[in-house]
Amino acid sequence: MQVLRKAFTQQLDQSVTAFVNSVDADEALVEVDIQGSIAHATMLCQQGLLTETQGTSIVAGLKAILTEYQEGKFTLNPVFEDVHMNVEKRLEQLIGQDALRLHTARSRNDQVALDLRLFVLGQIALHKTQITVLKSAIAKCALANIEAVMPGYTHLQRAQPVLFAHAMHAFMEMLERDFGRFCDLEKRTAVSPLGAGAQAGTGLPIDPHLSAKLLGLPTCFNNSIDAVSDRDFVAEYLFAASMCSVHLSQMAETFVIWATREFGFVTFSDAVTTASSLMPQKKNPDPVEIVRGKAGGMMGELINVLSTLKGLPLGYNRDLQETKPPAIKVSKELSGCLNVMAVAVNSMTVNTATTLKAASDPDMITTDLVEYLVNKSVPFRKAHEEVSALVAFAREKNVALSTLTLVEMQSFSTEYDSDALALFDPVVSVNAKTSHGSTGTAKVKAVAESLD
Repeated sequence: MQVLRKAFTQQLDQSVTAFVNSVDADEALVEVDIQGSIAHATMLCQQGLLTETQGTSIVAGLKAILTEYQEGKFTLNPVFEDVHMNVEKRLEQLIGQDALRLHTARSRNDQVALDLRLFVLGQIALHKTQITVLKSAIAKCALANIEAVMPGYTHLQRAQPVLFAHAMHAFMEMLERDFGRFCDLEKRTAVSPLGAGAQAGTGLPIDPHLSAKLLGLPTCFNNSIDAVSDRDFVAEYLFAASMCSVHLSQMAETFVIWATREFGFVTFSDAVTTASSLMPQKKNPDPVEIVRGKAGGMMGELINVLSTLKGLPLGYNRDLQETKPPAIKVSKELSGCLNVMAVAVNSMTVNTATTLKAASDPDMITTDLVEYLVNKSVPFRKAHEEVSALVAFAREKNVALSTLTLVEMQSFSTEYDSDALALFDPVVSVNAKTSHGSTGTAKVKAVAESLD
């Protein structure tokens, strides 16, 4: 490390320099660091801490560095430890001594806190867009297969017939909650820490509210110590991302199961399948499986950051440097997962004949039989017992429930009439559901049409 060493008698050991520098992670923060510095310089100029000429020179130099970075001509040098010093050194090369005025009334403590907030805000905006795209793909797939009936599952055992669209809409509900979490997090992240300095603020006539306004942030910090040490927003971001990844993992797992030969409910297109190096017949849903696999790593990064934060004393501590890589890594992973799942859903074919055949399992109509008896004024518990006995009888005879005669059914309850035999139709079953949020055909079509 070659900077900020005037008070030291020797240079930092090379191995220590390599250990403490953060340039690998900071590559993702170059643009937001420059954005923050432009706002800071503008504020200093308006407060009279920089002349108009100095302010103009600094801002022009920072914009030139941003252009260099976007063109691949500016990279971070580990010798300068972090993104902040790299930008400052490059600025000095471009405009000379005026660059030394940029850090007035600022510490790397409030600077990095700002950079990370701006980065997370950018990722939140990206994820919200990606979630919207995935929801649109799901809605389109559900509407295109609005008549498809399939088994619903509990404990991965066939339970009751449901519409395929109803199952897909369940994933949309999960994603809507994820979207809401990111929206809520956005409010707490959009707080500017600029002006907190190292941890005590400053005696110079700065205006932190102006800095926040210039950055498009609705507010700034209230406590300078908390401003530089707060990483709650990182932990919250990692939780929101982890929760979203869990939902994507559940979706991926479901699709992988549905795509097996044993189920055959859906078929993935070649756009999301890979070949086996040994078995010529294989078309493996590797990208979707990797989405499932990524969730564990994202959850691990949440625990990583929480473990770092829980042991820190009040104020800025260098341990906080370790909260940057998890946020950067998870943002990349979640972004990739959301994109892949949108492609998978958009290119997925639903095998409606197969789903209907599976949904035609007469055992899944037993709850309909219970409700049939309840509508005949039979108490629910009694109806449940009578249908259970009917199921046991069919199993003892080794026959399907739907093949029992009306006389045989009436031997378990005299309330059965000939119309009970019509219940053994999965389409009739889903049509019969009328409660709010149910798989009832009319209910699901109304949802699907509202999403179209």
